[in-house]
Amino acid sequence: MVPNLDFYAADDDWSAVLESVFDFGLFRVFESDSEPDCELREFQAATDVPDGPRGRHIALFVVGAGPEPTARRIDFLPGVSEDTTFRYCCEGWGLIQLYYGGSIGAQELRWSHTNHNTEKRASAWATTVPRLGDPAAWNWAAVTGASGKLNRVIRRMAVSKIGSHPVLPHAAQFIAQAGSQYEYGTGIHATPSYGMSRR
Repeated sequence: MVPNLDFYAADDDWSAVLESVFDFGLFRVFESDSEPDCELREFQAATDVPDGPRGRHIALFVVGAGPEPTARRIDFLPGVSEDTTFRYCCEGWGLIQLYYGGSIGAQELRWSHTNHNTEKRASAWATTVPRLGDPAAWNWAAVTGASGKLNRVIRRMAVSKIGSHPVLPHAAQFIAQAGSQYEYGTGIHATPSYGMSRR
């Protein structure tokens, strides 16, 4: 089982989650994907994390839990972009992914989530992705412990739940104002999906 947490966050909820990440003192924080034609960035404080797309998906490295994360260069195929040619992505077996879903328009709120590999999954894929090295080099107990601590803090921030998904304060306001009540796909919506009965 992959140890993830899907939760609802909006606006300042994301800032609160980021503040907690840095307050722990457990993580080094990287963008998961760099801006095109730019080096991969490491963030030193919550205020360093940009508001744009690169600040919505970050990689958390538990200090001392394994080898340094690597920046893998991805060269764009000809024609993909007229102005840029490459980007970097942050890689490592034991990195924790933290993603902000946020709102799409005024009526849809997508899940935010945390996730990371387990030792079992990493070992199963090790021969397929040899560039990431030996999963046994990671302290999986430390990775799981730090991930669990982050998830517990996010759950404590919640003011309610929808199914198994914690709902943080600003997300709760968004959901109430939008009248969102239909959960499907990757979030909650104000209108039902095709074929879904109205309540």
